[in-house]
Amino acid sequence: VPNTEWLKGSPIEMSPRGEIIVDAHGMTSVPGVFAAGDVTTVPYKQIIIAMGEGAKASLGAFDYLIRN
Repeated sequence: VPNTEWLKGSPIEMSPRGEIIVDAHGMTSVPGVFAAGDVTTVPYKQIIIAMGEGAKASLGAFDYLIRN
């Protein structure tokens, strides 16, 4: 169970299971807000996957900041 209770009522879109929905770059439904790891809709909940997703989200955030 993801620890996303604190996001309820926020504009961040979540799945029925309480996971944060992200795109291929880790961006949420709120432009400029990124998420990674076990709280997202990434199917495999393993440490190495979460680390890779964190790297991907940080690069996505960097790209977003450069372009906006």
